[in-house]
Amino acid sequence: MMTPVWWIREIDWRISSGIIFFIHLVAWNKGKKQHSFAARILLSLFLLCAASWCMRYTLEVVLTEKAVIAVGYSFYIMVLSLLFILCSRFCYHISSDRAIFNSIMALTIYRISWDAVKLISAIPVGPDAAWTGGSPFQSIMSYLLYIMIEVSCVKLYQYFVRREVPFPLKEIWWTFVVVLLSQMLLEFMYQLLFMGEGISGMLFFLTALLYSSVNFILLLMIASISLLQHENHSMQNFISSKQRYYEISREGILSLQIKCHDLKHYINLLRSTEGQQQFQTYLDSLRDSIDEFNTVVDSGNKSLDVVLTEKNIICSMNGVRFTYIVDGRLFYCLSDMEIYALFGNAMDNALEGMANVEHPEKKFISLRAARRDDMVILVVENYFEHELKFENGLPVTTKAEENHHGYGLRSIIAIAQQHGGSASVEAEDHTFRLTVSMRIEPEKDREKQ
Repeated sequence: MMTPVWWIREIDWRISSGIIFFIHLVAWNKGKKQHSFAARILLSLFLLCAASWCMRYTLEVVLTEKAVIAVGYSFYIMVLSLLFILCSRFCYHISSDRAIFNSIMALTIYRISWDAVKLISAIPVGPDAAWTGGSPFQSIMSYLLYIMIEVSCVKLYQYFVRREVPFPLKEIWWTFVVVLLSQMLLEFMYQLLFMGEGISGMLFFLTALLYSSVNFILLLMIASISLLQHENHSMQNFISSKQRYYEISREGILSLQIKCHDLKHYINLLRSTEGQQQFQTYLDSLRDSIDEFNTVVDSGNKSLDVVLTEKNIICSMNGVRFTYIVDGRLFYCLSDMEIYALFGNAMDNALEGMANVEHPEKKFISLRAARRDDMVILVVENYFEHELKFENGLPVTTKAEENHHGYGLRSIIAIAQQHGGSASVEAEDHTFRLTVSMRIEPEKDREKQ
């Protein structure tokens, strides 16, 4: 028989929720770590466990009124969920919408695990059973069950949602409020009505487990739909860009055909005195046509040519000097949509950064890509004059739609991380620099060679 021990009830039970939230914090976040990560993650563990112990101690020892205790346990869940968001932002470079979504997932998986453990504990057993309330065996088995459920949920999420995608901040906040209030109501009902063991308790935990499981499935659907919407948006932009590229190419070819046709007549005119006088005017017109047609980019990657050609023409129309040194073959591992999202967003951010630059000589964008060992490094630089403020490593937008701030940069970061790399931004001496690194897959690289 495994007998109860005092530290299980006095310490382990009171900090167990904080430990579960901490396990989710480590297992779920894949973003870039903040500096001094080890100290930050240990401090987060301490804060979660300390908050859990203090509130449980107050609820179990200080308070005596049953209704007040039930309300207290509801707020106990809320405090841990909100603290989880703060710890996520404290330890990782992630956006607010992502931290909120992770907190919803943490609360949902915590409730699935907690209901599963309580359901098993509610099964009638003999007094000599190993699963004795307050025994070390029960504590160890509970944590193992928590970890198994956490790993299973992570695997399911990774299977259905292949990569991270930004969520609309307003909508994800409302989702967080709805899920949190529903779980607080469940906790209140349990503490007030179903504290006893037996059939009623088992039915409550079974119902709560099913409800939390449905919540998890709905969250998977929300993330999957958001990913599909993001990919659909990127695809539509790519198709639109490609259509503009073909229109530009068609107009350029038509212009070239016209110039060739006219050239025949000008050759005949050159033999006359009048034709020789008009020759200089014609040469100027022909040079302008050649410069216009020369905006088409040939990088060795057709998808990249589409994007850079479009942006090159926009730069020419806005008096921006655009220089590029890039071998498109280095980006063979990216899909068409990823190329459009990566280079399109990088160029759009650079163009936006020069919106207030008036001096023609300062209007420039430089794009360079080079290979370093098994990594490809992309650097995009542009001049800027307005004041930049950074939040969590990303510049704060000056747009009116603040809920979508950093959407393009977050998309770039997600693509880099998806391919084993990272992305960072710097602003120094009025030069904004975006640096993106991605890993080149050796097998595919050998095939290209």
